[in-house]
Amino acid sequence: MLVYAVSLFLLCAFLFPDSMQDYKGYEDFFYARRGWFFGLLAATYLLDVVDTLIKGEEHFARFGVEYLVRTPLFVGLCLVAMRTDNRRFHAGFVAFTLIYQVSWIVRLFDRIV
Repeated sequence: MLVYAVSLFLLCAFLFPDSMQDYKGYEDFFYARRGWFFGLLAATYLLDVVDTLIKGEEHFARFGVEYLVRTPLFVGLCLVAMRTDNRRFHAGFVAFTLIYQVSWIVRLFDRIV
């Protein structure tokens, strides 16, 4: 799905800008644009559901109930991240997301079939 790929590209563009002339550094740039970044990230999680559904019911069912809990949880966390500049929240969000995503990938895809 092209829209999904474009959203991933835009997320990268938000993290690695061409110019930071008006900013003190990457952190300043990120927090100034966090609303756009996390709004797009939330949309990307929702687009992932659409993409998964397009691939068929069997593919969707492979992810189980956890997928239906995980997606709204991450969308909700993104909505909070859009509104807060609390460094501890953002650090916790990054740590939780990385640990969870690695766990998710290993549990679902680390199998020899």
